[in-house]
Amino acid sequence: MELCNGCGTCRQTGSDVMCPTYRATEEEIATTRGRANLLRAAISGDIDPSELYSERFQSEVLDLCIGCKGCQSDCPTGVDLAKLKAEVKHQYHEREGTGFREQLFANVDRLSALGSTFAPLANRATKVPGARTALEKTVGIAAERTLPTFQRETLVDWYGERGPQVDAETATAGVVLYPDTNTNYSNPAVGKAAVEVLEAAGVRVAVPELGPTGRAAYSQGLLEAAADQGRELLDDLEPYLDRGWAVLFVEPSDAAMVVDEYRSLLDDERVETLAANAFGVCEYIDDRRLDEEVSFDETVTAEGPLTFHGHCHQKARGADHHAVGVLRRAGYAVDPVDSGCCGMAGSFGYESDHYDLSRAIGSILRDQLEERRHADRTETTVVAPGTSCRTQIGDFEGYDRPTHPVEVLARALET
Repeated sequence: MELCNGCGTCRQTGSDVMCPTYRATEEEIATTRGRANLLRAAISGDIDPSELYSERFQSEVLDLCIGCKGCQSDCPTGVDLAKLKAEVKHQYHEREGTGFREQLFANVDRLSALGSTFAPLANRATKVPGARTALEKTVGIAAERTLPTFQRETLVDWYGERGPQVDAETATAGVVLYPDTNTNYSNPAVGKAAVEVLEAAGVRVAVPELGPTGRAAYSQGLLEAAADQGRELLDDLEPYLDRGWAVLFVEPSDAAMVVDEYRSLLDDERVETLAANAFGVCEYIDDRRLDEEVSFDETVTAEGPLTFHGHCHQKARGADHHAVGVLRRAGYAVDPVDSGCCGMAGSFGYESDHYDLSRAIGSILRDQLEERRHADRTETTVVAPGTSCRTQIGDFEGYDRPTHPVEVLARALET
């Protein structure tokens, strides 16, 4: 907290990520500096420390930090307010308990598993007249928001029946593709595309059944639950790490969780081993130039330009450029947007009391995409690696739901 020197970089809105809520509201309290100053004032005794646990501070100040981690990379001194928020929320839950909606979002992996088990019936349930209104009144999920749909066959199920297509003896490397909640239960096509591209480059892939990284629980400030899930994941991944395998993620927020948050959440020497061997899928392909081992169909890559929107957590790690490099070498014309946060931020954009702010932040991104459209005078395909980003952009009027960069690569594979 003392890293905040008051320079006000979080009030600059010309480029980078920080600070999405200030860009939308133009209020000082919505900046990284504003929140850090209030936390510092409470700790130093300038205001009553109990104010940190008041409903007003929690709902009007802390909850409006969307955890994009833009401050970690954009702030000159590296203030990480998302990490501070998680700790204060944790202490708040210790004192005041945890609400039903917070528990629901923290356990989204378990909920998604149920949705997958009962698909397609579970998908129809939310389309029953009055169901969305009931969800908003009882749980606080915005009725206007597009909800995830579930697939009966999960990514893990699909791979379990299919098995690896690259022999261990001839493989250039071995990797675990992490089946995150959205990819496993709602959008296995992204995971399948990643498997196809990696195998085309001679990589042996495993897709084991793994629990959550703890990202959802961490985002709700339930740090003990997040730590328990992190330790369980380390146990499950240890045999692969001992063999020298990398762990790949198609979802940027899960990659950031194991690379960054585990270091402050877990006292376990295996954390550094995992962090050193954890990559976004396009990051891994780019780092090892695996795309140079693959043949891409020029008739597909020449179809039209791509507009790339990077994920905030990738930008915080300095890892948002990898997909652009891979796509360009594959033959695509790619135009990365100097965009901020999409405003969805996991569960934040689903919450009815945050919906308007989420859309206000998203409108800034939409304006940037519209400027790019008019400047190019041509239709472009938007690609985005983050589930939240694809959901928010897909809800923009006149926009289709974007695809993941690895899906674009898989579509161009020569057969």
